[in-house]
Amino acid sequence: MLRSRGRSSDACKGDGLNSDEKSQHSRNALLANGIRRQWPAGSVLVHEGELSDHILVIEAGRVKVTSSASSGKQVLLAIRGPGDLVGELSAIDGGARSATITALSSVTATVVQGNVFRSLLMNDGKVALSLLRMVVSRLREADMQRLEYGAYTVGERIARLLLDYAGRYGRADDDRVIIALPLSQTELAHAAGASREAVAKALKRLRELGAIRTARRRVELLRPELLAELAEGLPSVYLDADAPDRPL
Repeated sequence: MLRSRGRSSDACKGDGLNSDEKSQHSRNALLANGIRRQWPAGSVLVHEGELSDHILVIEAGRVKVTSSASSGKQVLLAIRGPGDLVGELSAIDGGARSATITALSSVTATVVQGNVFRSLLMNDGKVALSLLRMVVSRLREADMQRLEYGAYTVGERIARLLLDYAGRYGRADDDRVIIALPLSQTELAHAAGASREAVAKALKRLRELGAIRTARRRVELLRPELLAELAEGLPSVYLDADAPDRPL
C-alpha cells in the first residue's frame, strides 16, 4: 500500500462519515432524512455566493470544492468523495455559500435540508460530535496546507500533493499507481498554490526523473519512493521549481 511521507496522515483522520461507529450512526441518520439525487460529471451542485442551506452526503463519485478570488482566479480547496459531507457551513450559520462544488465524475448524493440537519444536531449528540470531529479534521488539513505554502518549494509541494492524491484516490495497476482524478494542470497549480508555469516545470522534471508519467488529466506514479524523497526536499535529488535559473 502506498503511504505518503508528505502530508500528515493526521490531517485526514476523521474526515468524512465512515470512520467509526459514531460516524456510521451519523451517516445513517442523515441518509434517512434526505433525498437521494444524481448529477452527471461537470454539473455544479452548489454555487459560491448563493443563499441555500441544504447539505450533501456524497455516496458515489467525487466533487471538487473551489472558490474565486476578487481577481477572478479560482482556487481548488479540496476534493471530496464517498462518505464526505459538504455544504455544512451555510447550513449552520445561514451565510452565503463560500465555495462552488462541481462533480468530477457522475455523483450520487443525499440532499438534507438545513432545518432537518440542524434539528439532528440539536437532538442527537452522536451526529453533533461527528460533525465537530469532521470540522476539526478539515481545520487541521487547512493548517497543514498553509504550512506547506510557506515551507516548501513548488516542486516539493507538487510531489507532496501527488503522494497525497495517490494515497486517497490512487488505483494500483501493475507497477504503477494511477491517480483517478480528472484534474488539469491549472487545477493542480491551484491546489498547490503555484502558477501553472511553475507546476508545468515541476511535472516536466518529475517526468525526466522517471517518477511520474502524465497524460491529459491523468497522472501515473512510477517511483513513489523518489516522490517521497522530493517531497521532503532531500538534497540528493533536490528539485527547486521556484528557481528559474536552475538547469533542468
